[in-house]
Parts: sequence; structure tokens; C-alpha cells
Amino acid sequence: MSHFQHRAAILLLIVCVLLFSGIRVQAGPEQLRFSLPPVMGSVPIAFAQEWGLFEGHGVDVPIIPFPNDQKRESAFITGKIDGMVCDVPTAALLFSIGADAVITSTAYKRVQTGSLALLSQDYFKIDSIDELLAQTEQGSSLKSIAITAMSDLEYYLDTLLSGLGYEVDPDRDYVYWNDMLQLATFLSMGAVYAAVLPEPYITYISNYQISTDGGELVRLSDFAEVEPLPSVIVFQRSVLEEGEELVRKFYAAYRDAINMINKTSRKEVVSVGMDVALSLFFPGLNREDIPAGIMDEFEIPLFSLPQKLCRRQFEDVLVWINKRNYTTENPSYEEMTTDRFLYD
Repeated sequence: MSHFQHRAAILLLIVCVLLFSGIRVQAGPEQLRFSLPPVMGSVPIAFAQEWGLFEGHGVDVPIIPFPNDQKRESAFITGKIDGMVCDVPTAALLFSIGADAVITSTAYKRVQTGSLALLSQDYFKIDSIDELLAQTEQGSSLKSIAITAMSDLEYYLDTLLSGLGYEVDPDRDYVYWNDMLQLATFLSMGAVYAAVLPEPYITYISNYQISTDGGELVRLSDFAEVEPLPSVIVFQRSVLEEGEELVRKFYAAYRDAINMINKTSRKEVVSVGMDVALSLFFPGLNREDIPAGIMDEFEIPLFSLPQKLCRRQFEDVLVWINKRNYTTENPSYEEMTTDRFLYD
């Protein structure tokens, strides 16, 4: 069974449990149920809720938490949530397993140097990608590169390694996770040779090592050779057709949040957003758990207003998905994208 088939089978099982559990989250007449993964593209939406911007525009947007990506995707498939932030590969793969997802806009595209990295611990004495791939071993989760499953991180790593001339064997070189915080924790503990991580996890574990070995992170690549993909906002097609005005209100509040974040001082963003960031990126941690001074290390990015996903990037992802045999279902760009909510 392929990795995609295994994941699809697990998703189907979760879907069946959700459908027959009798526990249903019903949307109200002015409500859009939304879910946010722990990525930078989720930040403006989390702030929009924190600042009451959705309510100000006349739409209720409850943020539904999930412990990992797999359960969030299952909830989307079964209609437990109306929309979410995700990466482009996830959006395309949702289509392949029967979800009628529409990409309504981009959410965030990393621009600052070093906001994505392939990292290892110095006590492994791995100082290059050559040395890393020479030591990966099939059947060993330790001797592998940790990534989130079937995601943009896997796309980036495949693109980086193939561009450098390496022959990738996922069964030997990769170990898959569905939770970013768990992935970051295992790297910090030295439980894997290497991992691909975005911010803010890079800064966090660089300043707060869980391992007792006292190691430091070694940056094996910052993916400068790979064009970054944006995260995207997806909605159920039925929601767009039946609740078009609600989605327009959602985007009005979303744009307001982006403009406010970009114009607000760093000090105020940190003060207001501390609890938002903790609940989004580090669920379970309290303010007192954060190492002193670490907030000074985080770079607050400039958020761009939502745009339509670039056709070429969408099609590049489809090529990669097909090369990996993750799906044979290929949605068209016209079928999966719209720009009708980007303009007032």
C-alpha cells in the first residue's frame, strides 16, 4: 500500500467515525466554521477573531481546533468545518479524495530569508546534505528526515534534493508526521537526524532546546533555491454558493486584520498576539513557559493582501503529486480556484 493509499484509508476511517458518532457541529445562519493549522498564514485570521473584526463585519467565525492536520482534513471532508487554511498540495489532494474544495485566495507567502530550513543537531556531526543522505537508513525513524506528510514541506524537500542531483528514496530518507509541534519537539530532543521546519518553530527550538545534550542546531539548507508556495484559504464549494455574502464579510475582516497587523507596532503586536500565538503554534504552553527574551528573537513578517493562486505554482504541485503517485485525479486550475472574493 502506498503512503497516499495508507493516509487515504486512515482519513476514510476517521470520516466514518465522525459521520456516525452522532456529534455534529452545526453552523448558524451567520456562521462560518473555520480551522487554522500552525502556520504563518493563519495569523491574520486568528488576529481578526481576537480583535472582533469578524463580528464587526457581521459574521461569526468560530475557530475549530484540531490536534493535527489529518483530523482537520477529515473534518473538512465531512462538512464539520466550512473553510480552513492549508498548503497547496493539501488542497489538491483533498479534491482527489472527494472533497469539493475551492481555493479562494492565497493566505501567506514567506519572503524573509531563513523562514524555512532543513535542520540537524550538531552532536550528530552532520554538516551537509551529502553527509545527511549518506547516513539515512530504511526502517529507522532516527536516521531520517522528519517532515509533515504529503505537504508543501515534502514538496520543498523533494524539489531541493532533486534540484541538487540527489535520488530521493522516501522510504529510506523520510519519516512522516501530521503535527508540526510534535515534529519540532522530536528534532529538539534529537529523536531524528534532521527535520524541515518553518518559522516560528526554528526560532523557538534554536532558543529553547529540550535535549539534555546541550546541542545547537545546524542549518543544512534555507531552501533559497526553491520558490516558496503560498499557503491558501479553501472553502467548501457549497458554502461559496449558499453563503456568498458571509464569505465576502469574512474577507473584508481578513483584509482589515492584515492592514492592522502591518501598521501596528511590534510591541503591541507581541502584547496582543502572545496568547494568539501560543494557542496557534504551541497549544498547551502558558506565558510563563516561554523562555525569557525569546519574543525579541521572532521576526514578525509583513503580510500581503490575499491574491489568486498562481496557475504555474498550482500546476507545478500537480506535477509533483502525480510523480509521487499520490493521486491520479487532476483538478483543473479553473475548477479549483476563484478570485471572486478578492475585490469589493
